[in-house]
Amino acid sequence: MVAGVHAPDETPLSALARKLLRRSASDLAAAGARPWACCWTLAAPSATSADELAAAARAFLEEAHAFGFAVFGGDLATAPCTVLTATVFGRPGPRPAPGRRGARPGDVLVVTGRLGGAVRSGRHLLPTPRLAEGARLVALGAHALMDLSDGLARDLPRLLEAGGVGAVVDLDALPIAPELAGLPRDQALAAAVGEGEDYELLAALAPRTAARALDDPVLAATGLTRIGRVVAAPGLAWRLDGRAAAAPADGWEHRWNPPSS
Repeated sequence: MVAGVHAPDETPLSALARKLLRRSASDLAAAGARPWACCWTLAAPSATSADELAAAARAFLEEAHAFGFAVFGGDLATAPCTVLTATVFGRPGPRPAPGRRGARPGDVLVVTGRLGGAVRSGRHLLPTPRLAEGARLVALGAHALMDLSDGLARDLPRLLEAGGVGAVVDLDALPIAPELAGLPRDQALAAAVGEGEDYELLAALAPRTAARALDDPVLAATGLTRIGRVVAAPGLAWRLDGRAAAAPADGWEHRWNPPSS
C-alpha cells in the first residue's frame, strides 16, 4: 500500500496498517483459504514519529490477531514516501481454489454484499475480507472466484479473459450500496460498476451450484446476488431494463481522487 495511491495522503499510518492486513486477507478469501500467518514491512519518511510507528504496529497486530494470523516477522525502513507491504499465508480448504480461469458458458455470475459505496463512505479504509464466504463458495464448487478491488468494470473482464469466455451483466440486478441511494440511477450504477475498494467476491457458478449458494445461510447473511451469466463469445455486454446498454464506467484507478459526495 502506498500513501496517496491506495488511500489519501493524510490517512493515519495506523489506518493504513489496518487496511493493509484486511485487503491482503481478501486475497485469501478469493482462494477459499483460512488465515495462518503473515509478515509485513513499513517504510516511512524520517519525520514520522515513534508514536505513529508504534500505533501502526499495534493496529497491524490487532487486525492480524482478530483474523487469526500469526505475525512472524517484518522490517522497518525510512523512505521518501510511506509504503507498507504484507505477505499472507493461508491454509487451503478441502477443495482446491478455482482461481480465475474456470468460468464456463452457462455459469451464473454472483457477487457478495453490495457494490459502490466504499470510497465515498470511508469504508475503503476498513474493508471486510469475505473469508467465510470465500470458503463456502469454494466448498460449493465455484468454477472461478476473485475479489473486487478495481471495480466490476475492470475486474470482471480479467476473470473472463482468464477463462476465454464472455458475459452478459444485468445492471438493474446489481446490489447497490446504501450510500448510493440518493444518487440518480445512472450515477449509482456508474459507482457500483466503476468504483473500487469494495473487496466483495465475484464468482462463476454452475446453475445448480448457484441455486444452492443463493440459499446458503452463510452467504445469505452477507448477501449474494445473481448479476448475470457467462457466455461462450468473448467480451462483456451490459444490459439495462432488458436492453443492451453502454458500460456505465471504466473501473477504478488507484490514484487517489475520491468522487465528490
